Amino acid sequence: MSGSQHKPESFAKGFLKFTGLSALAGLLGVALLAPTALVSGIAASAGITIFENLPDYIKPVNASQSSTLYATKDGQPVEVAQFYHENRISIDYNEMSPNIRNAVVATEDPRFFEHGGVDWLSLVRATLTNAASLGNGPGGSTITMQYVKNSLVEAANLAGDKEGVIAATQGGFAGIDRKLREIRLAIALEGVATKQEILAGYLNLSFFGNQINGIEAASNYYFGKTAKELNIQEAALLAGMLKSPNDYKPDEAENLDRAKSRRDYVINNMEAEGYITGQQAREAKNSPIVTKLTHTPSGCEGTETAAFFCDFVVWTIRNNSEFGPTPEDRENLLRRGGLEIYSTMDLDIQEAAHKASFTWAPPTDPSQIGSASTSVEVGTGRILAIAQNRYYDQTQSTEPGRTSVNYSTDREYGGSSGFQTGSTYKVFTLAQWLTNGFRLGDHVDGRVKEWQASEFSARCGGIGGTWAPKNIVKEPEDLNIVQATAMSVNTAYVSMASQLDLCDIRDTAMRFGVHRADGTELQYIPSSVLGVNEIAPLTMAAAMAGIANKGVYCSPVAIDKVIVRNTKAELRVPTTNCSVAVSPEVAAGMTYAMQRVISGGTGGASATGDGTPLAGKTGTTDSGVHTWMTGFSSKVGTATWVGNVVGTKSLGSLRLNNKAANTVRHDIWRTIMQAANKKYPGEAFDAPPADMIGTTMITIPQVAGSAPDAAVELIKASDLNAKVAVSPVTSSFPKGSVAYTKPGVGSTAARGSQIKIFVSAGGAETVPNVAGMSVTNAKATLLAAGFSAVSEPQPSQSQFFVKSPTIPAGKVVGTDPAAGSAADKAGAILLIISTGP
Repeated sequence: MSGSQHKPESFAKGFLKFTGLSALAGLLGVALLAPTALVSGIAASAGITIFENLPDYIKPVNASQSSTLYATKDGQPVEVAQFYHENRISIDYNEMSPNIRNAVVATEDPRFFEHGGVDWLSLVRATLTNAASLGNGPGGSTITMQYVKNSLVEAANLAGDKEGVIAATQGGFAGIDRKLREIRLAIALEGVATKQEILAGYLNLSFFGNQINGIEAASNYYFGKTAKELNIQEAALLAGMLKSPNDYKPDEAENLDRAKSRRDYVINNMEAEGYITGQQAREAKNSPIVTKLTHTPSGCEGTETAAFFCDFVVWTIRNNSEFGPTPEDRENLLRRGGLEIYSTMDLDIQEAAHKASFTWAPPTDPSQIGSASTSVEVGTGRILAIAQNRYYDQTQSTEPGRTSVNYSTDREYGGSSGFQTGSTYKVFTLAQWLTNGFRLGDHVDGRVKEWQASEFSARCGGIGGTWAPKNIVKEPEDLNIVQATAMSVNTAYVSMASQLDLCDIRDTAMRFGVHRADGTELQYIPSSVLGVNEIAPLTMAAAMAGIANKGVYCSPVAIDKVIVRNTKAELRVPTTNCSVAVSPEVAAGMTYAMQRVISGGTGGASATGDGTPLAGKTGTTDSGVHTWMTGFSSKVGTATWVGNVVGTKSLGSLRLNNKAANTVRHDIWRTIMQAANKKYPGEAFDAPPADMIGTTMITIPQVAGSAPDAAVELIKASDLNAKVAVSPVTSSFPKGSVAYTKPGVGSTAARGSQIKIFVSAGGAETVPNVAGMSVTNAKATLLAAGFSAVSEPQPSQSQFFVKSPTIPAGKVVGTDPAAGSAADKAGAILLIISTGP
């Protein structure tokens, strides 16, 4: 029924309307006088083809309707958000209260169940009345005709066909063709659908104001109940709204008087048609209008806790061909297809992540430091949580703490370009180190130095320039791989990378699913090993889960299944792809080192304290612009980023929630993993092979007497590191040559250990062997060798009087310094005297 409010018109417009309606009256009169069977037959044959060519979703019960996103809580699906262009939930005839069915039929089309789609008498009467009143009379469309009209409008809207919308709604002369088309289609529809299907389709497609379409959504919004639960007065109010929804909607105070008047009119119709008794009618009309407004926001704005996870699901649907050939088709499916979307979200983990993000990095903090955390289930790729410290807002508001950019994901899945990962990226160098057969007990050089491009290899391309990386704190000069990982020593990891191929490290990262968030090529320059690539937290969380999964990476997915509500058909969804990134042994070795990050290294503040075995890796970029905590149990991998969204403020100089801003990553990560450990109890990690934990022992080569530079190269060639001592030492070797090393020649040290080289200052002679000589002869021999001072011990120096089974008492046993050693000629030689057996 038309809801337009007619205004005074010019005589010319009135005349045109009059002539058009008169023509229509004439046509309808001919139809009325013609045999019904003939008209019906012609209409059906012409109309059924037209109707069958309409999209399926506008046929009875298949109108455009909202989609629903679900998370899981305690094993049960929980609604998180709804998506719609028109808020509609289609239901079938039996899910609608008899009260609403009766109210609509009594008011809109009392002979609905008797006619064949067109009530000819009513139509002609209405047409003649409109002709006489210049178009100001009642309408003559049946429910079937109204449904056909609404379906044509809906089909045109869905197709973006503005001309189609006009054609389905136009009046005047053009309206004659429209009305005849509606008649043909109405008759055709009655031939392929039941009255119950048509009435249900009409009520599912009808508009009820406020972007609300369909009786179920209207019942939910205005009364907080389903359409099946509507009582007489509620049903009458909604049925009355069909005439002019915005004039009668009861959520606006100025509408209430006319809404009640219209409601009571419908109740009278219900009584007149025998659907209710007089007593029921009186009670219903005496009741006030009582609403329970229940707003269902469209899209991810409707859920603060899960908004950014929701946003990722939306982009998953937009970007994947499983949901349609074009982005427009996928968007229509989401907002009009009536989908039941069951996400991988665990609402307990999601709530913990959201609360931790807002607590430890408040969105309203003046610093506007950002935070994002994601958790991925090990072995499945299922994303359990995506959270960030922002209110989800698509209005492009400049108000602090609000954004629609999803910091956890890639640019094409939420608009973010990612963030430099800092030292969290070192785990991929660690993986390549172990893959190449090196060991966790091997040592590396932690000293700061300027590196030349020639000291690195990159089989996939050239690199250039010099680079002098530094550490946050003073570096240990000599440390093993476990120590370098636990303490996150930059210089040590650069030393490791120099012994590998940078392209191999990049490829290992890629096997763990690592890629730049902006879609460009992953960099493999030397500084990349310290995390200069901008990567999304979701990507790092999935990589962590891959390490925990014994080296098998599974791509992250956000949707378990999608079901079309009406047909119960299950759609194809993107599935995880699992592939080997590293061997189980290498993954176990990585985990072994990464456990020490939490048990006694830079990630100690992230320890959950619940006994669950954990492994992780921290990351801090230059000047503390970005900070990370990444890690895993045997069941869940989690990545947390806290840093600058814009600008380069150092987190070390800021405070968040009364704590140093560069530490809150631990509080967020710890809180999330505590919740994860309760739901997904972690087990002990596999131990790496014993040989991987050990080290390769190297024998110290003979370098005494050689030039220091040559000695350094010889020691490096032996897979050891060398350091030349600053101060020269007295030695019998020529001045400027190597005097000796520590550890000494012939002894062994762990591969990569630092060997200290001492340079000779000259001025030393080799002490001759004077054992068995008398004191007099020994003195003479030593003086003759060039030593200027030789003395015998005083009686009080008992340590220089020793028993000897072979040298008589009073004779010399030895010297200090010992025979064969180099001693300063200007220094004193002390004799050691025998006391006999």
